[in-house]
Formats: sequence, C-alpha cells, structure tokens
Amino acid sequence: MATRQAQKRLTKEYKSMVENPPPFIIAQPNEDNILEWHYVITGPPDTPYEGGQYHGTLVFPSDYPFKPPAIRMVTPSGRFKEDTRLCLSMSDYHPDTWNPSWSVSTILTGLLSFMTSDESTTGAITTTSDHKKKMARVSKEYNAFRNARFKAVFPELVKENIAYLNELKRSGETKEEDVDKDVLEEAAKEEAVNISDITDPEDRIRAQKELEKLKERQSGAVKPNNGRPWLYVFFAATLFMFWALS
Repeated sequence: MATRQAQKRLTKEYKSMVENPPPFIIAQPNEDNILEWHYVITGPPDTPYEGGQYHGTLVFPSDYPFKPPAIRMVTPSGRFKEDTRLCLSMSDYHPDTWNPSWSVSTILTGLLSFMTSDESTTGAITTTSDHKKKMARVSKEYNAFRNARFKAVFPELVKENIAYLNELKRSGETKEEDVDKDVLEEAAKEEAVNISDITDPEDRIRAQKELEKLKERQSGAVKPNNGRPWLYVFFAATLFMFWALS
C-alpha cells in the first residue's frame, strides 16, 4: 500500500503527465493501485522504432519517491526482453543512484533515450535494425490482440489500433504485415505477457485464454506435412489474423 506521501506525489505526477506529457510518451496509474503505472511509448521518427507502439509498466515502491520503480517493457521491441526488469540508473536495480526529485516523466524520458541508444544492460537484447523495424510494424497488432493488460488499461488505443489495421486491410497495404506474421507468432510464443505477474483476475484469464489458443495452433503445427510443419503455423496465424481483423 502506498504511503500518504507516495499517494500525494504520484497523484501530482499523473496530473502533470496529463497536462504536459513528454514527447512520444503517455502514462497512467492502475485505477486500483496507484503504485502500478502503465506507459505507452510511440517510436520516434528516424529510429528503427518509428511508428511502433510500446507498452510497459512502472511499479513503484510504497515509499516512493525515496526509492525507484521497477521498469519493464511488455510489447516485443527487439531492444528489451519482454516483461523483464530493466537495469537502468533510474530503476530499482540502482537505488544508490536514484534521485528523489526525478519523476514519472523523467523516468520515461530516460527510458526512451536509452531505448534509442546502443547501450547494453540487464534486460536488453541485441537484434538487427531490420528486426526492430519488423517489431515496430507488428506492435499495434500485438497490443490490440495479444496484450491483455494493454487492452484492459488502454481500451481507446485498442480501438484506434483496430481501426488502423482495418484501414490497412481495406487499402491493400497489409502485404508487409502479412509477411511479418511469423514475428508476431514468435513474440507470443515467448509469452510476452507473464501470467504470474498479472494481478487482476480477469486480465489473467484473458491472457491465459490467448496463450491456450496459441498452444492449440502450435500443437496442430507439429503434425507432419511432407517434412514442412511450418505450413501449419503459417495457415493458423493467417486464419487467426483474418478472423481478428474482420
């Protein structure tokens, strides 16, 4: 439970984020727990993340602002391991370097800066620029259909994502996204949504159902087909996405 000081400070910071959000960033606390925040970073222009939509969490200690939060990114990005605590100077990995004057805005601005750099740390991964661009292209699709917590916290963004994807489909611009279905399937296969970390029972059930559906498709994919079992994965992914976007 948040102390009175933490409650007051985070309430003030939420007001500041609403009135003056930093570029490419939005964030809000969980309605039932002000210590748990959800953020969305939009990939900046002229980076491999351009146009991508990256959801993550900040989990603050009860005695914030005297100790830093745990920082995670949920959406597969090609930069960070999904739903894994990140070792950054403003995260709970380094309470010794934490400055109580730093805020949610400071933390997320620092995260975005680190994301677009080439620095390495615990929780970061190394991938090519092309891979990061692929993950950016499927990020809205992932959040809209695979990310249970995103759907619960940002329902309006889910509607915007689906409208965007439907427009791509109508305009015939989905060819590239179709090629990248394997990226989306691979991200889901790695269980980017960690069921044990979801505290809300309804969110946990929704996430579990998504993973069960994926496992059913994967179990069908292991049947032999003249030595080409990948065909089952391709057809399963294609059928699912046409159903989801219809």
